[in-house]
Amino acid sequence: MNQTALLAPVLVLALWTFTIFLVMAFGRLRSMDNPQDAAHTKDLKGAMPAWVERTGDNYNHLFEQPVAFYVVTLSIALINNFDSLIVQLAWAFVILRIIHSLVQLTFNMVLVRFLLFAVGWLIIAYMACSQLIA
Repeated sequence: MNQTALLAPVLVLALWTFTIFLVMAFGRLRSMDNPQDAAHTKDLKGAMPAWVERTGDNYNHLFEQPVAFYVVTLSIALINNFDSLIVQLAWAFVILRIIHSLVQLTFNMVLVRFLLFAVGWLIIAYMACSQLIA
């Protein structure tokens, strides 16, 4: 199978992360009088509108679990031993992360986010284990 098929979800997730960055940057710049106030992001807690804080939190989340996805997916692409199920799982992970972002940015129900997070880890684990037993 073509490696491009497996790498496309990686690129889409990277572009989604960039999109969240733009929303976060817009919200922060619009909400603060002095950009120097953001020298330490911990100082922004409580000073920004809730949606801006949730966007910042989500941006950070996109550098946590997805890092494992990037490593596993790029490793599988390098090994070049995968089938359409792995590609579908990679897309499923990306879709779950986008849904996770949308949940966090809107109604922010933690249980829904946790379920999406847990399913994401199951996908990553399956992708990694499939290479170990292949």
